[in-house]
Amino acid sequence: MQEIRAEIFSKSVRNLWNNWDIRVFLLCSLLVQILLIFFASLRKRMAYKLLILFTWSLYLLADWVAAFALGLLANSQGDESDCPGGNAKPDVKIMASSAGSKHNIVKSTDNNILAFWAPFLLLHLGGPDTITAFAMEDNELWLRHLLGVTFEVGAAGYVFLLSLPKNRLLVPTLLMFVAGIIKYAERTYSLYLASMDGFRESMLEKPDPGPNYAKLMEEYQSKKESGVPAQIEISPEPEAHEVELQREELDEVSMVRKAHHFFNTFKGLIVELMFNFRDRAESRNAFLQWSPFGAFRVVEYELEFIYEVLFTKAALVHNSFGYVLRAICSGSIMAAFLFFFFTNKHGFLSVDIIISYTLLGGAIALDFVAFIMVMLSDWSVIKVTIPFLGNIISEIITKVPPRDRWSVSITQYNLINFCIPDHEKYLGRIADRPTFAGKFCEAFYIQKFLDKLKCKMMSGLLEELQYTYHVPVSKELKNFIFDELKKKTEIMKEPKAARSLCSCRGSWALEQKGYFSQFGNNVEVEFDESLLRWHIATTLCYYTVNDISKNSLIDKDSKVEESNESVPTLAAVHRQLSMFISDYMMYLLIMQPSMMSSSAVIGKIRFRDTCAEAKNFFLRRPFKRWNPNLATALCGSSQNVEKEREKERWRACADLLSVNTEAKPIDVKGDRSKSVLFDACILAKKLKDEVPIGQRWTLIGEVWVEMLSYAAGRCSGIAHAQRLSKGGELLTFVWFLMAHLGLGEQYRIEAGHARAKLIVGK
Repeated sequence: MQEIRAEIFSKSVRNLWNNWDIRVFLLCSLLVQILLIFFASLRKRMAYKLLILFTWSLYLLADWVAAFALGLLANSQGDESDCPGGNAKPDVKIMASSAGSKHNIVKSTDNNILAFWAPFLLLHLGGPDTITAFAMEDNELWLRHLLGVTFEVGAAGYVFLLSLPKNRLLVPTLLMFVAGIIKYAERTYSLYLASMDGFRESMLEKPDPGPNYAKLMEEYQSKKESGVPAQIEISPEPEAHEVELQREELDEVSMVRKAHHFFNTFKGLIVELMFNFRDRAESRNAFLQWSPFGAFRVVEYELEFIYEVLFTKAALVHNSFGYVLRAICSGSIMAAFLFFFFTNKHGFLSVDIIISYTLLGGAIALDFVAFIMVMLSDWSVIKVTIPFLGNIISEIITKVPPRDRWSVSITQYNLINFCIPDHEKYLGRIADRPTFAGKFCEAFYIQKFLDKLKCKMMSGLLEELQYTYHVPVSKELKNFIFDELKKKTEIMKEPKAARSLCSCRGSWALEQKGYFSQFGNNVEVEFDESLLRWHIATTLCYYTVNDISKNSLIDKDSKVEESNESVPTLAAVHRQLSMFISDYMMYLLIMQPSMMSSSAVIGKIRFRDTCAEAKNFFLRRPFKRWNPNLATALCGSSQNVEKEREKERWRACADLLSVNTEAKPIDVKGDRSKSVLFDACILAKKLKDEVPIGQRWTLIGEVWVEMLSYAAGRCSGIAHAQRLSKGGELLTFVWFLMAHLGLGEQYRIEAGHARAKLIVGK
């Protein structure tokens, strides 16, 4: 085995590695920290899979590299402990190969410098302020992390002890130990605070036993036995009255402060706490006065606070104790730099001195960047309360880019588009993919390779990359959603009525429009089946009418007949918004089943069966395909490519609607297959035949908003919180807006304590 190893790795290579491994890993650890502090904060604003994957890799690599380097340091100290005082002879150079080799490999033989490097690794293990946990599950491992602190600090202490008693870098080493231990402890405590137990405990109030019932009844019984006339008079606690609502426009600073105020109460949504009638009244009265932009913006800031509490060190850093710790840590690093600068470094290798200055400079730079981020964070707007000057500082902070606290986009996934057969030509298949990542996977047959390996998890990820894309959340979409929720809360003022309304998933909208008798059966089925039916029906209706704001997409040579219907201008907006929500809900059902937990399994089965039937149908009815060139295939955003895609969707939808559906699909096929393809076709035909074009898209849009709010209320708080670190989801915004407007299921305390008095007669 030794001979084989020698053949693979020569002695010079092994000597090179043995003498440079510690230095390389130290610098790699610093590099990972630099990348992590900048890229970690991007993941909350960008919903890109590759960015999330890169951040996840850095997060795992940071701990591994630092811990491994610390082990190398401990092992290196042990090899040289035979020297007096634990210090080996300095300035020793070891030849990497034979006497004729041209490579001289320097090897630090002074334990002082190794001991000085050890606390830097503790500093790196503490991580940057911008990320403590990559996912919610990491917070639950805080106890394991606490155990890791013990071992890592012990290993660093072991390296330090072996450098005694003649350690010339004793003071700067101790100062760096203080900074490293503080940073490592900060991360561990932040993980605990963000764990579900710690998060819940931080919000629970003192136990409320209520009025002293036993004492009151004892006094009442005593008066009664003594013959004194007495009675108990009950006066209920005054209810929270609604205030006169007036439109209120908020500036950015006011939005941040309002968001922080509601954050202190409604962060309990994550751990499914109950709220009382006073919380509901205060929040509802405030949000009803704001514009859709103001309401969404306040929720955006609110979710930003929740993200920072769950995934960063914000809960610890942004308080008096945190400021003291940060001052001690920063002061220790600066003092260590000064002590090292003025220490006699005679005998240390030049390369080790350079690395030491690099580590010190990196620590100071990272600490300075963290300080700037703290100063420019939304928390500073809350902390700065100095009159006049505080408002000026707060306005400056809120204007520092980037202004968006989430991706402001929704992911689109369309079943019909997915089921249209792949282009028979190589360039056509590449052009069909809407994103660059999808084109890359198709160009190199990565999806087919993984399918042959039966790697389901990676295959599913690549499918998402190939068939999904993002569209911005427009002002019109925000207005439409908020207006629909606002309309419901104005009608259903009582909590019980609001809770019953939250269980509707399209029926209320149909009843309000007078179409429940015609379409009610399509919303009373299981939610995933209803979602699939309305998704396909929405797609079929979308691609078989003309939008007067666009030119016709159907070419004259096509066999597909152009519809005579034209969408009025107002309904055209609802038409586009309905399609956005429809494709977004399909993405959640298929690609994010954890957010649709009640329908995850059976929904996947129905989707697969429906896709299988659709693909079989399209294979039997081939239609003319376009032939792109190389430039067109690679340029996925070109208008020509999109126009050709639209033509294919028109043809596919027209073919589906041309099928005779007089007989019910279940009567013909039975119920073994869970496909809902032609049930959706029947729904689409009824919508086109029985609902005028001007009302059709308003009706479909309101049904989709109701489904969106239903799914938001049924998704667990933890699932909502998970997505905050991956660009955020519109579904989470809808959930918080519902809660703020009093439409949530969590308002269980509908009255306060009754005020009982013992009235004694004369």
